Amino acid sequence: MKENKKVILNVLRKNVAKEDRFENQLLNLAVKKMGGAKRDDRGVYYSKGGKHLIMSSKTLEGDYSVKDGTEEIDDNAFWGCAFVTKISLPDTVTRIGKEAFGRCLSLTEVNIPASVVKIGANPFVGLNSENVKCATDKYVIDAKIMYNADRDKVVSCLTDAKMLILPKGVTAVADLAFNRRSKLKKIVLPDGLETIGSDAFSECDDLEEIIVPATVTEIGDYAFADCISVKKVTFLSDVKRLSRTALSDCDALSEISVPAGTAPKFRKQLHISSDSDILVIEREDKNSKTAEALVKTDEFPDKPKAEKKSDKKAEKAERKAEKDKKKKGGKGNQPEEKPDDVKAEAEALEEKETTNKD
Repeated sequence: MKENKKVILNVLRKNVAKEDRFENQLLNLAVKKMGGAKRDDRGVYYSKGGKHLIMSSKTLEGDYSVKDGTEEIDDNAFWGCAFVTKISLPDTVTRIGKEAFGRCLSLTEVNIPASVVKIGANPFVGLNSENVKCATDKYVIDAKIMYNADRDKVVSCLTDAKMLILPKGVTAVADLAFNRRSKLKKIVLPDGLETIGSDAFSECDDLEEIIVPATVTEIGDYAFADCISVKKVTFLSDVKRLSRTALSDCDALSEISVPAGTAPKFRKQLHISSDSDILVIEREDKNSKTAEALVKTDEFPDKPKAEKKSDKKAEKAERKAEKDKKKKGGKGNQPEEKPDDVKAEAEALEEKETTNKD
């Protein structure tokens, strides 16, 4: 009878859509319960030997301390526990699974003990940096973003900032890293970035434009899916491995800018038909530009504005007048030039330069 149950559960698992996370959790729990998984008095399930925390009841409330001896927090273990406020992990935990604390809407604190060596795809979706206490040296939180120890991979965005600039040296954005950061409007991806993971920026509702650096070689499934405000995507080079679902359900998307000669390849990769409302436009790249250079930076108050040409002409005329004045200093008193004279001389100088060019 026990073997028959396993067969039935395996068949059911194969027919469950991957997106149906909650049903997957129930099936996984059903299988593990057959192996002796037990429920504690708070509705949290552990494996038979107590090394895995498998799943929590969605009605879990208040503070919860994971049992000593637990080594792994399984994928989606606390996902959807909307009423839990604090989760304390013992220093025996070595791994935290994918989206382990996703959609814990009331969670104000969770700790990452020094014993943790592996973190799955963004366990902290929706949490901010003040909610996550990191003690392990395998990961670091800097400027409200979690990186691996080498700081070349973004693991999790822990802020609701409207604009973010990723530092140079980052070569990968992990799966789900910026997932559901709905207030994010602009993201500057660094030159040198190589990989953008699955669902890395999915459901960023306010994101307006995407500029993919020329160094990117791989973009995963649903990387920018459901970014409903994105109108334009610019690829600075062709992408070797580009998932066809990378831009799925970007309802406002009307233009994809690509390098000359690459439009057919991008249409094929993204499954964009010739009669689609999305235009794939080739451009002539006379000068190679980085993603940072293409992003509008007028929101930075410390960026100096360009000087007006007329100001430069006037300054040149003033310097010339001062020089002439010094030369004539020994030949008696000379009338002092007025601003109008300087302006007139600047205009004359500009007219002379124009004549010379002609």
